[in-house]
Amino acid sequence: MIVVVGAGIAGLSVAYELSKAGADVTVLEANTIASGASGVATSYLEPRLGGTSIRAVEWEGLKRWPELADELLHETGKDIGLKCDGQLRVSLPENEDKFLKDIETRDEQGWTVERLTPQEAHEIEPSISNEISTAAFLPNVAWVNSAAVCAALADALQKRGMEVHENCAVEKIETSHLITSLGDKVHFDKLIICNGMGANAFVDFIPDMPVSRPVRGVNLIFDNSKLSMPVRHLIKHHRGNMCPRSLVNCDHLIVGTTYEPDEMSLEPDEDVIAKLLDNAIPVLPELQDMPLVKITVGLRTKVGDGNLRLGRSQKKPNVYFSLSHAGAGFLRAPVVAPEFAKFILEDECGKLTGFLTTG
Repeated sequence: MIVVVGAGIAGLSVAYELSKAGADVTVLEANTIASGASGVATSYLEPRLGGTSIRAVEWEGLKRWPELADELLHETGKDIGLKCDGQLRVSLPENEDKFLKDIETRDEQGWTVERLTPQEAHEIEPSISNEISTAAFLPNVAWVNSAAVCAALADALQKRGMEVHENCAVEKIETSHLITSLGDKVHFDKLIICNGMGANAFVDFIPDMPVSRPVRGVNLIFDNSKLSMPVRHLIKHHRGNMCPRSLVNCDHLIVGTTYEPDEMSLEPDEDVIAKLLDNAIPVLPELQDMPLVKITVGLRTKVGDGNLRLGRSQKKPNVYFSLSHAGAGFLRAPVVAPEFAKFILEDECGKLTGFLTTG
């Protein structure tokens, strides 16, 4: 029996891969599926710049997403909202130097970049500001509906006969069993900690487990259908992003996202909201006359220098952890989940292989 703690993208994706390999898996979630950062993430799939090994993981993850989306649709009948429509990257005059430097770097690193005139950018997204001075189109960037991905993974697990328990927090961990908030005693052969900031509560039992710290992300949600020309592409600008999100009976536009290290509050103050608006309105002027539908807040997690932390406890060898996914959990999931699952099931040397070399 393998028990996974946390029903966000990290926990559900590794549980799904373990189930595909024939393992008996139970997922425990203190709240509801994707109730943390995973449920409110913009979840755009854009590898970061650089030539490190983790960048290779991100490019491979982007490549594998269509196959995973098709697999989940086949197993569950659920569309996870994968959009491979590319990213429109725009700049106002005051940010043009940084924009051009970014595009030059992407050219040097082999990105596919289509440079656009302001008129061409408006043909792609007519609602953007007339003040846009230069633009580029990145056809390889995609995005998914984060909540839909987690719901589909949970559904796929249950269809495979696995258990996914919501509102079932872990209150105490012993050597081979744990006690839940429901008073249940759950036995495990292996335990995988994937619950972000909640993992810090287990440090007393797993003293060598990395300690996570929060990076708050705040998004503003607008009714995309109220725009004169609704946004249909992921838009990236110097101070943020805008991402369309089609949901049942509504069409949202996510406007964000803040990056606030060590901020734990899930109630952003008016200054944070005002800053997001001040950054977005010059790019999409119609937002100033649109009411907010809602505000979403998530706590990304980082460990130490912010690099991904996957591994096994040396002091508790049957305990594993998947932490510090920060803002790249969805992008990397199609690579991280199957390779970490293989490590959990097969590797006895304490080393991750393949794309994942971080122990």
